[in-house]
Amino acid sequence: MAITIAGSGITSANIADGTITNADINSSAAIDGSKLTGVGKVLQVVSANYVVGGSTSSTSFVSTGLTATITPSSTSSKIIILASPTVYGDRSGTTNNLIKLAIYKGASILADSETGVRTYDRGSSGIQGWGKPAMNYEDSPSTTSATTYTVYGKATESGITFAWNPGDDGGSHSNIILMEIAG
Repeated sequence: MAITIAGSGITSANIADGTITNADINSSAAIDGSKLTGVGKVLQVVSANYVVGGSTSSTSFVSTGLTATITPSSTSSKIIILASPTVYGDRSGTTNNLIKLAIYKGASILADSETGVRTYDRGSSGIQGWGKPAMNYEDSPSTTSATTYTVYGKATESGITFAWNPGDDGGSHSNIILMEIAG
């Protein structure tokens, strides 16, 4: 069917499905991400940086404050969590110098507290230093409610100090990225 043009605008149109291709769309067109379809498409990205630093000698997981919140657009979406926390390990003659990191959803760990989390070894006895281990996790939250993900950490034994956002680094390179992927 033909398109009727009245003045400077289109007053009616009957365009058959599948007749407009990507090449027909202007590169400056603003497409609403919620209109994208197909499994595997990135629907939204949220990121955050450290706000403040801290330290602990606790052998139980504590929040580092590196956190971000995302509101999935569909219950079938997957959330990819990518985190790069700046952390510091300091040991006082212990046999190990390990800190463990984990990603939590709300108040629940997304992996078992002893397996499936990032272990960061700070070296031999008496060694101190900071690093930036990479972490990632794929979650299926099955909700369209706001969902918060946070990096937690702990010392693996007494005598180890675990710190985040330490000293001179200022935390400017510590971040967490959440990506909603269409499911």
